[in-house]
Amino acid sequence: MRKGSLLINQQGADRKLHALTSLFTLLVVLLTATIPAAAQIEAGIQLSYGRTTYDQILGVKDAVRASQLMNNVWARYDWEDLRFTGVYQGTFGLGTSDIGRHLGQVAANYRFLEEGPMQVYAGLGYHFITNRFKAGLGNQPTSFNLTGHGFAGQVLVDIELNSKLHTTAAVTAAPWVSWSFSDGKTTSKTGSRASFNAKLDVTYSFSDTLSVQVGLVGGSYSVPEFKHEGKTLGVTHGTFAGISAGVTQRF
Repeated sequence: MRKGSLLINQQGADRKLHALTSLFTLLVVLLTATIPAAAQIEAGIQLSYGRTTYDQILGVKDAVRASQLMNNVWARYDWEDLRFTGVYQGTFGLGTSDIGRHLGQVAANYRFLEEGPMQVYAGLGYHFITNRFKAGLGNQPTSFNLTGHGFAGQVLVDIELNSKLHTTAAVTAAPWVSWSFSDGKTTSKTGSRASFNAKLDVTYSFSDTLSVQVGLVGGSYSVPEFKHEGKTLGVTHGTFAGISAGVTQRF
């Protein structure tokens, strides 16, 4: 019964992520239909390899580290001084460590600075993250999820190095993520704490429509102490970092 309940909760989290990415896709379709001549769409897929580290899980301070692969699917839509962005990241562990993370976010940004080859955007979006842990971690008898969502601020910097090469940096911070804990039986609200992620890419253009990317990706997140079924469960804090490579298609 517990496994079935946990599966239902995980499916609910997956549905929220699907709804988030679907919302961004719908936005792109609507904008494309109304102003196709004034805009540019880019989409890409990347594969990353890196490490996730938890220095605390529910207050248990034994460090947990896992090597992970991460897929990263993203899209952006530029129209005049506006840039709409959407991203989904999903990880899966290597070896025996059963730690997973899914992250989705969308944002609308405004270009407030254009100086030579550099463009700077800033905006507001929405951020959703879920973390999955196997039984035994955090001294829990069953597998559990920590799921959070909230508004996020975003800063984007584009620098054109030459006609073929440019670099892009993206920083997204959600200072008041609303977290919840689920062990398959019940769900408890944990309060708010921050989530942060950043991405740096160098892109080489083979043509007007196709590019390759290499870069770095990373972030951190914290879940505050809370009570669940009369027990106090401590702070959870995790970080992740990796290197990535992928391709970009322009439309």
